[in-house]
Amino acid sequence: MLGLKTQESDKFNKFWELVQEKASEQDKVFFADCGEGNILETSDLECEDMRGWLIPKEKSKEFETEWQQDQVSDKWTGFIFWAEWSENARNIEIRFKTY
Repeated sequence: MLGLKTQESDKFNKFWELVQEKASEQDKVFFADCGEGNILETSDLECEDMRGWLIPKEKSKEFETEWQQDQVSDKWTGFIFWAEWSENARNIEIRFKTY
């Protein structure tokens, strides 16, 4: 699945689709680095805040090459974001934040 290196459960993949939909609204792709807690698991969904890179689509192929090789250069540091989820009226919302 785009932006993930590992095989995940169907429930997590459903959450990941929400993350990528939110990134796509900004004409970007989110590439995962690691989970950051804030876990929710329901009968059909598994959520976790994620740290990674929010990359403009036009640069995503260039970034993906480095990311796949685990050799992400410092030039991508400004693209590090956290994808944080929250539940609002029984819907899961994704927000990208930097710290």
